[in-house]
Amino acid sequence: MGNKRKHAEASEAPKEEVAQDRPKRTLLGWKDGVPEKQNSSPVFRNREKVLVTCSRRITYRYRHLMLNVVSLLPHCKKDSKVESKESKGATLNELIELRNYSSCLFF
Repeated sequence: MGNKRKHAEASEAPKEEVAQDRPKRTLLGWKDGVPEKQNSSPVFRNREKVLVTCSRRITYRYRHLMLNVVSLLPHCKKDSKVESKESKGATLNELIELRNYSSCLFF
């Protein structure tokens, strides 16, 4: 059997180690406790969203033109073909409002 502890050793509570504060996690990465220096000119971020869509029975030339426009614009989204014979304008306006786009390109 092992030796018993003396009364003085048992009464001393072990010292708790204090953990260092961890940096906060943000969407852009880890944020340290040191505040970052604010730039006098903030970076411009384009918040506009552009919908690029086409009608049914589009020719291959217009389809390739539409794909080239999509590749040039970083802030646009390509949508499926719109099928509406009598009121294309109303359908497009409703589609833009539902998805919160700021503008639309229709081929």
